[in-house]
Amino acid sequence: MSDENLQENQTLALGVNPYEQPINPDLPSEALASNEIYFGKPEFYDYSEVQLPENFCYDENLLNEFNELAGKYNLSQKGANELMALAVKLSQLTGDNFSKTIAEQQRQRINEYKTALLTDKEIGGANFSNTLSTANTAYNHFANPEVQEIFKETGLCCHPKIIKMFYEIGKQMRNDSIYAVGSAVSPKENREDILFPTMQ
Repeated sequence: MSDENLQENQTLALGVNPYEQPINPDLPSEALASNEIYFGKPEFYDYSEVQLPENFCYDENLLNEFNELAGKYNLSQKGANELMALAVKLSQLTGDNFSKTIAEQQRQRINEYKTALLTDKEIGGANFSNTLSTANTAYNHFANPEVQEIFKETGLCCHPKIIKMFYEIGKQMRNDSIYAVGSAVSPKENREDILFPTMQ
């Protein structure tokens, strides 16, 4: 290896940032223009020109890390903006994939609840129709719309233990043992409309 090549390898091995070196005036004009556009860090970075998705905001700690890295590589504002736009896009894609994964897990969990309910020896099988009728009497009486919405969103309206709980309450209500004074249960048009809207 020539002395010149050896010296070059040693210089690069020392971690010298090539972008901090003077621009070679013999480079083609296109290369010089590219260096001027993408390199040369500003006093501070401002990403106001980067388009963000709705309700998206920067994490302050990650933003500081990004700025340090951009400064380390002597990126211009334009260069930093392009990298930031790509980072935002990747973050959004990761978030979308995560949401889809969570939704799929929720769907599978609800299906497991339904299977367990239908095969439960106590309240499933041939007892399923009577179970829903009795459980819905209590559910409709005690669960207000906000609570019902929580049950539906979480899939707990299909959970065997939840059904059993309302079933036991419904049996007591039929015996007039837990009615509050002046309370009344709305008549059921369809026993499956409340607790099990997806099982029709």
